[in-house]
Amino acid sequence: MQKKDRRIERTKSTLIATFQKLVLERGYSKVKVKDIVDEANYNRTTFYVHYDGKEQLAKEMIELEMERFCYEFCKPVRDNPILDLTKMNPNETDVFQYMKDNSHYYDLLVIQDPIPGIREALLEVLKDIFQNKFSFIGDKASEINADYFTHYRAYGIYGWILEWIRAGYDATPSEMARRIINLLHYHSSLMKEVIKLK
Repeated sequence: MQKKDRRIERTKSTLIATFQKLVLERGYSKVKVKDIVDEANYNRTTFYVHYDGKEQLAKEMIELEMERFCYEFCKPVRDNPILDLTKMNPNETDVFQYMKDNSHYYDLLVIQDPIPGIREALLEVLKDIFQNKFSFIGDKASEINADYFTHYRAYGIYGWILEWIRAGYDATPSEMARRIINLLHYHSSLMKEVIKLK
């Protein structure tokens, strides 16, 4: 396995963080590569060593963040082969605290001039989680694991998350977790992992 070059990782992290900051301030369409390198104190050559343009930088940023989001969202099921939602403590899930701690990314979902595809990426990850990562167990399992039901859950949670961000993360992460747990166990309280999650 090839070892990551820390200098490259640091440079890319700086470029991504600078890009996020500028997009939050100005909107996606108004941010140019020159703005990113000037703000990050790099030259354009350094930028183009790593990215073909701001579109590629945005794509990589979104993919990395959605991997992290999925990891955090799936933690409770990954740690429990059979998860009983009726016994789950809201403090056992860190995903909403994680999102609040990384608001520099999640705030990008609700700005007027967003990065193309950033909202859709979150929705697609939520769909994938409910379709492929874990499923419900019980008498109505075949129905509540059907595509239309997984889409219903994904769209509902997606909308809920966007409203939470728009409201300035007004509910505590623990309260958000409690609400999601209540929503999820409405039809079945038992969930299991479908594939082994990393």
